[in-house]
Amino acid sequence: MRALRIDRLTGPPAPLRDCAGRVVAARCYRAASAGARLVGLLGTPDLAPDEALWLEPCGSVHTVGLRAPIGCAFLDARGSVLRVVDPMPRWRVAGGRGARAVVECRAGALAGLGPGDRLARGADG
Repeated sequence: MRALRIDRLTGPPAPLRDCAGRVVAARCYRAASAGARLVGLLGTPDLAPDEALWLEPCGSVHTVGLRAPIGCAFLDARGSVLRVVDPMPRWRVAGGRGARAVVECRAGALAGLGPGDRLARGADG
């Protein structure tokens, strides 16, 4: 399963920042290919506190088979938060109406974010 860890299926990570420029996760991987989105975090035994996964396009996620507790932010096409589910219950499905992308982080990393906040992946934030 180690070969399926998300950092092996995506390109290099970039910082995930909120609208104030605060780093939410220092290493945010972007799962843009169908294969990377299909595997997601299933092959990742424990998400580090500074890791996140940006799934795009994506409007819903599940925690079936995940070993680490996660939190999710559902984003529109501009990166505005539509909904935050943190922590996301195990063995559940969650979605966001109108979501274009989902950011998955370690549970608790999205504390303080809410609808209308913005997230960006990259140096500029």
